[in-house]
Amino acid sequence: MELINEFFAEQHPVIPGLLLAVLIGFSLYLSWSPVQQLLVHWRLHSLVNRLGKASLRNVYIPDGLGDVIYVEQLLLRPSELLLVTIKPFRGNIFAAEQIDLWTQVVGQRSYKFSNPLHQQEHDLQALSAVVPKQPINGMVVFAKGCRFPKGKPESVRSYQELKDMGHEHADQEINPGIKQAWDSLSAQATVAENMKQAVLYRPGDKKRLAIGLVLGLLAVVYAAWYLGAVPLAPLG
Repeated sequence: MELINEFFAEQHPVIPGLLLAVLIGFSLYLSWSPVQQLLVHWRLHSLVNRLGKASLRNVYIPDGLGDVIYVEQLLLRPSELLLVTIKPFRGNIFAAEQIDLWTQVVGQRSYKFSNPLHQQEHDLQALSAVVPKQPINGMVVFAKGCRFPKGKPESVRSYQELKDMGHEHADQEINPGIKQAWDSLSAQATVAENMKQAVLYRPGDKKRLAIGLVLGLLAVVYAAWYLGAVPLAPLG
C-alpha cells in the first residue's frame, strides 16, 4: 500500500484526476439508459395516480365464475371507474385498434408487442359483470417522447393528454353508485404477487446498470482514498 501511495504522490496532479474522470464518465455512460428508463417508469405511474381519487394496482379480482381478473391499475374517478394499461414505451408506435401486433420503433430497431386494447376489452367486460350497471372505461397510456406517426387509437392517451386529464374533475363529488362499486371491488382485491410490475429495461440494460454502479462506487472509493493517502500541495 505504501508503494501505491508513493507512486500516486510522484505523479503529475492531472493523472489521478484524469483517472477519476474516466471512472465517472464510464459510470454515467453505462448507467444513463437504464436510469432514464427507470425515471420514465416512475413519472408515468406518478402521473396516472393523479387521475383518480383512489387506486387499485397490481391486484386480482374474482370474476364470480371461479377465475380472477388481473388489474394492472384501476382508478376511482367521480363519474367512472377507469381501467389503465401502462406501456412505458418511447419512440414511434405504429398501432391500430384491430391489428393483433403493434410495433415500437426506437432508432434503427423495431419491437413487436401484443395489442393491449384486446386484453383490456376482455378485462372490461369481466369487471362490468362483477359490478353491473356502473360505467367502467379503459385507457392505454404511453410515456413521454412517444409518437404515433400513422395515427393513435381512441382509447390510447399520450403523455401530454395525461397531464391535461390530471386537472379534470378535481373538485367533483364521487357518484354514490361508483363509490359502492369501488368499495365492492376493493374488498375482493388481493395483491398479485406473481405479477409484479417491472421496469421495461431494454436487453442488456440491467447488466450495464450494475457495471455502471460498480464503477461509480469505485470512483467514490478511489477519490476518498486518494484524498486521504496523498497530501495536497500547499497553496501559494
